[in-house]
Amino acid sequence: RDVSVQDSPGYRLPEPGTQELARPPVVIGTGPAGLFCGLLLARKGYRPILLERGEDVDARTRRVAEFWENGSLCPDSNVQFGEGGAGTFSDGKLNTLVKDPAGRNRFVLETFVKFGAPEHILYEGKPHIGTDVLSNVILRMRRFMEESGAEFRFESCMTDYREEQGAVTAVEINHREWENTSFLVLAIGHSARDTFRMLQAKGGLSMSAKAFAVGFRVEHPQSMINLQQYGELYADRLPAAPYKVTANLKNGRGVYSFCMCPGGYVVNASSEERRLAVNGMSYSGRDAKNANSAIIVSVSPEDFPGDDALSGVRFQEMLEERAFSLGEGKIPQQLFGD
Repeated sequence: RDVSVQDSPGYRLPEPGTQELARPPVVIGTGPAGLFCGLLLARKGYRPILLERGEDVDARTRRVAEFWENGSLCPDSNVQFGEGGAGTFSDGKLNTLVKDPAGRNRFVLETFVKFGAPEHILYEGKPHIGTDVLSNVILRMRRFMEESGAEFRFESCMTDYREEQGAVTAVEINHREWENTSFLVLAIGHSARDTFRMLQAKGGLSMSAKAFAVGFRVEHPQSMINLQQYGELYADRLPAAPYKVTANLKNGRGVYSFCMCPGGYVVNASSEERRLAVNGMSYSGRDAKNANSAIIVSVSPEDFPGDDALSGVRFQEMLEERAFSLGEGKIPQQLFGD
């Protein structure tokens, strides 16, 4: 095959404005969106404050290990909440499958490498860091941002906000204290349902339900996947193989694999009592005996109970409560043939 060189434009942050901010910007959440927002604000001298309801990555890692060991869930610091966001415990897969003429994807990868991620993520088709490596990368990012003027406040959940003349002027933290700000960035991720409800009750934001996908995890021996993907000659010689499956059904729904984890683990990713969420992850070596993947089906607001902005959240909660009941709090399992 022919080999060609493709030049990727370096990402350029828009030039900052000329008006000085009276108070520092506040970023809610330290998942990928919040971290990179805070990083770029800090590099431009804005000294952002990042509020995170969960714990720092070290304390959070210990908390998650305890949860997986004995089932003791901390609702504010878990697989979903805490420094680094849900991706910290979903092994740092970095392929977005979106076209990126501005070069933002490349900027993200280069930033991770700068803070200790392996350089091979810069040229792999499906770059992967691994949970064990990613947690250290996140820690180094935070320390650099703090040296650049950013302030991190962990175990700090936004519980309200004030606005004047259509502009946010302050946020409430843990129902106790207020932080004044010139502007607010919500990078609250997937699972902050209490925050969604607070925002809906306030009525000051435009909110709408959106389509997403739900499903289950399927797990198989990694040796079987290697044989299928590489053939007998190379099955034992190459790294753990990934796969992707997709189908469009006659009823208009799409079914596809997502978050495929070669040599990985199926893990309990719950963040709420008596509700079960399941995820998959791999460590950097991808050397566990099994592969797993989410097999998911598209759903839309027409499938949800009710027609308000949080109808999809209630749909998720219903499924998570049923899954918790089926497994009596543990991940329910069955053979594919059953």
